[in-house]
Amino acid sequence: MSRTRILIADSLRIFSAGVHTVLARESDFTVVEAGALDDVLAVIDNDCPDIALIDLELPPLGGVAAVERLAKRCSTYTIVWSFGPTRETVLAAVRSGAHGFLHKEISPEGLVRALRGVAQGEAPLSRDLASLMIDALHGLDERTRARERAAVLSSREHEVLDLVAQGGRNKEIASALGISEFTVKRHVQNILSKLELPSRRAAASFHSTAFGAEEAAHVAAQIA
Repeated sequence: MSRTRILIADSLRIFSAGVHTVLARESDFTVVEAGALDDVLAVIDNDCPDIALIDLELPPLGGVAAVERLAKRCSTYTIVWSFGPTRETVLAAVRSGAHGFLHKEISPEGLVRALRGVAQGEAPLSRDLASLMIDALHGLDERTRARERAAVLSSREHEVLDLVAQGGRNKEIASALGISEFTVKRHVQNILSKLELPSRRAAASFHSTAFGAEEAAHVAAQIA
């Protein structure tokens, strides 16, 4: 009987050893371990596994990067898992090419069942994680619509909106951008009018929907 070769990629050795023990009891599995991305690459240099269980935080670049590397070199079924999956991490993993996502608190029986399902072409994604992914997709749709609305803003208005979203007052924004407080006030008025928003707080909420945390570091540097 041919065995399904499973790679456990996890830097937490005691955890991966426990998973190894669970899977090694099954007559249809063989197991190899890796503690970091370099170890994963070394494993697949010898032979691509049938299934890879990849920790979301696998060093040094994370599980999503490991999935992308694997996808370029193997036809391995990849499953990302973590102890605290969020809708963003589940969606990011699936979009990177992962075939599924599991919660690390899955029972030993549930894990074995999920891996056998993968071997039969099933996608290992529990109902609650599927719901998270659907929520994330809805969030992406909302973000896309918000960004389309934001396209009416000028580049300067966009800069002002960034700073308003970080709680900057007119004086702080004026100092950061090298313009007068009166000009800042006019920009804020124009932003609220163009976006049909009632207040600065609503503008900050809109910015969060449209751009999330991706500009936070840039904005923080501006007002520091």
